[in-house]
Amino acid sequence: MNDVQQTLFFPLMGRADAARRWPDLFPDPWAEHAMGIREAEGSAAQQLGTFPAAVYGLRHLLTIREINAYLKDHPGAAVVNIGCGLDRIVHEIADADSLVYNVDFPEVIETRERWVEPHAREVALPYSATDHRWMDHVDACKGLVAIAAGVFYYFEVDEVKALVREMGARFPGSRLCYDAESPWVTAGSEKNIRRNGTPDARMPFRVKDPFSARTWSDRIDDVRVEFDFSSYLPAPKRAKLPRGIRFAFRFFRVFKGMYEVVITFK
Repeated sequence: MNDVQQTLFFPLMGRADAARRWPDLFPDPWAEHAMGIREAEGSAAQQLGTFPAAVYGLRHLLTIREINAYLKDHPGAAVVNIGCGLDRIVHEIADADSLVYNVDFPEVIETRERWVEPHAREVALPYSATDHRWMDHVDACKGLVAIAAGVFYYFEVDEVKALVREMGARFPGSRLCYDAESPWVTAGSEKNIRRNGTPDARMPFRVKDPFSARTWSDRIDDVRVEFDFSSYLPAPKRAKLPRGIRFAFRFFRVFKGMYEVVITFK
């Protein structure tokens, strides 16, 4: 497997680890099932540690929350999973009328089709996210919410800007949700994944100002940034995380080290 394919397993491994450590907070049968796929595919990717597991668990939780919040106001809207990898979110989507479009490289979609059972509400789009032809195949007549969970780290900044501009032009009223890190945290993340099975992986997406996305398109209506992933957990559940994990999230909140960006288009 090449490094791009290897990185498919980091979020699933982290989510599975979170589900094992904190089953009441992050139940995730699919991620645990996907660990068998990792072994069968011979992935060299290794676990990244306790705090990354909490990050992956929370990132998945907040991603589903953001999707369902949009669908509550836009019933039947399209859901686009940019850089889907081996992730499967269709069973967590509250709106049974929404289609999930899975966008990823052709070789990733091929791997996915070997291991993931077809579903009537899923559509596979074998394109790189930077190949905007995938947008031609999405029915957004009832709205569209796109997620890029752990994906933009591997893109150049100009590639993400171009994607934002194109989405704004094509899908009025749509929403794009992605996570990112400050440049110094991204540098550390890149070293971590290189040490754990993907020695040639690059994470070039480094933006100093999280709110700079406001300038990437004149079709942007609003940019919301959440600097604390743990805020997506209700306070009683948040208290169940180990003290060191809670402290780490507070640290990153203060220094704006990691965050979720939610772009709403006009």
